[in-house]
Amino acid sequence: MQIKFVRPFIIYFLLICATVSGAAAQAIYKNEVKAVQIDTLKSRKLDSIKIKGASSARSQTNYKFSVGTNLIRFTEEKLSSMKMASLSDFIRQESAAYIKEYGKGMNAYISVRGSSSSHTTVAWNGMNLAVPTMGQTDFSHIPLYLFDGMEMHVGGSSALYGDGAIGGSIRLSTAPKWEKGFHGDILLSAGSFASYFTGGTLRYSNGKFETRTSLLCSEAKNDYKFINNTKIGKPEERLNNAAGNNAGLLQEFFRKFKDSSVISATLLFMDFDKQIQPSVSLNDNQESYRSIYDENLKANLGYNSREGELSYGARISYAYDKQLYEDDIIAANRLSLSADAERKFKNLTIKCGVYAEHTIPQVNSYADSVRESRYNVFVLARYSLNNRLLVSGGVRYAGATDFFVPLMPSLEAKYNLINRNNISLSLRGAFSGNSKIPSLNDRYWGGDYMYLKSESSKTIEGGLDYSWFSERYTIDFFCTLYKSRVNDWIRWLPAGTVWRPQNIPLVVTQGAEAGVKLSGGFSRTKFSLNFSMAYTDIKMKEGLRVEDPAIGHQLAYQPKISWRSGLRIIISGVSMYCNLTYTGERSTLDIFDILPSYLLTDLGASYDFKISGARFAINGVIKNITNEMYQNVKFYAMPGRNCQISIQYKF
Repeated sequence: MQIKFVRPFIIYFLLICATVSGAAAQAIYKNEVKAVQIDTLKSRKLDSIKIKGASSARSQTNYKFSVGTNLIRFTEEKLSSMKMASLSDFIRQESAAYIKEYGKGMNAYISVRGSSSSHTTVAWNGMNLAVPTMGQTDFSHIPLYLFDGMEMHVGGSSALYGDGAIGGSIRLSTAPKWEKGFHGDILLSAGSFASYFTGGTLRYSNGKFETRTSLLCSEAKNDYKFINNTKIGKPEERLNNAAGNNAGLLQEFFRKFKDSSVISATLLFMDFDKQIQPSVSLNDNQESYRSIYDENLKANLGYNSREGELSYGARISYAYDKQLYEDDIIAANRLSLSADAERKFKNLTIKCGVYAEHTIPQVNSYADSVRESRYNVFVLARYSLNNRLLVSGGVRYAGATDFFVPLMPSLEAKYNLINRNNISLSLRGAFSGNSKIPSLNDRYWGGDYMYLKSESSKTIEGGLDYSWFSERYTIDFFCTLYKSRVNDWIRWLPAGTVWRPQNIPLVVTQGAEAGVKLSGGFSRTKFSLNFSMAYTDIKMKEGLRVEDPAIGHQLAYQPKISWRSGLRIIISGVSMYCNLTYTGERSTLDIFDILPSYLLTDLGASYDFKISGARFAINGVIKNITNEMYQNVKFYAMPGRNCQISIQYKF
């Protein structure tokens, strides 16, 4: 795909899509629009009620049942300043979770509390975004521009979100706004190393029907300079074979009825064509250059409704994921069905649901007969006692083709010690049992490895939350201590001349997380200062061999210390910020080979303004301003100082 050829037509095509959708909507619902416009005051009051009901009916999240664990919620306003970035960029800046990257724009995988990338589930409106063959999500392949909000659940949460949530869960969301008329934005961004981003969104709503069309395309040459530490004298070189481009489309339709029920139809398509960044030792070896092509299609049809204190919904989803590497195709078709219902009583809320999926892989390295079916059922409950004690619990039972999956229970509690005037202090605790079914690659890549067991873990954690506020200032603080024992951790290890998956008997992770935020203002100035850190101790306690030298050592590519800090000052509408990101030492696959720690510093500013009633937002940032030369993964260069500027038009 030639992105340079496509870009001039993106906005034109976007306008056509939205205009056609809007015209169709107006034709279909012409009479309904007239009825809504009879009385402006009455319609506003009715809309406020309907919006609330529809939003609640459409919700796929289980966040209200996570009373004893750390849940971070990011609003659309929080995401807006990084809409041109990928999810990996956002998580790296806003969380102490570790992102393992193979270069700028290359594969990026998350590690929460030392867990592997397959131990964190990623979903969009309840639809799993993990590639079923790999069982994990590449965060560089998730453009932030397409999503309205995000929740990050830290800690074991398989009972809430299903198989695989041993380390945590990330829930991305899009939702109708029900703002009448046409609305949207156009976002343009340019940066160092020939990086460009173009995105456009158009929404139309008449109060009962809404359509959204979002398109994006981006490209980057990524020809930055780096220090080649594999050559004598450590010369400075320019990176080769690291370019990439991608395009994406999100199309959504929503229909709201008088009983607050909502029918939704959504389509997400993403296309990635990029070169594979070579290791620094092969930077000048053209024979080693490779490229890879990815294609992802997600479609979903859903129905959600609410009747008094009862809400329920059902969804059918289809996903097609394809990766082409030279002549090797890795693809899969996945069809899933789900339904849930939630009932609220006076102090008690109960939710139950079912989920089933069937996957048909198309992989050259699998046998033609490989198929997989999965299912699970769950029950969750939350109880409130005198506005002081919150207790929640649940259990999820799951199964898969030829696999036994341990039961996944959870029990959480939160107690408000102080909740008066301007101070609140609460204690929380949680226990969870979590599981992870081996991926299709784990079981069938180049053979039949049905000897593998499902991974399982037991996690216990506790912490406190403190808040204080005055007329000018607010302080929020949290801290968490946790310990998790993971049995049968799956790792690919050398077995003679080939690599095969094996179950590591026992891995134990324990650590602490803490964060504080101070915000306030005076006169025409506002500010916020935040700091978050994570201490992660994760070690293999029992290996495949008693004499394994890795027993008792930190797992590879898992920093013990990482922290993030940010300062933002807003003066007369101009926002200036500074972000610091620290990643501690990590060992490579060789436990005695240590990669040095690094500190990245970003400086930026943004400004929102209006011209003749039109709203604009401009943002500029200088990243890695100290020009730190570092490697996140050994022998894979990362960029030095670079900059980016963007402008967004909202209407």
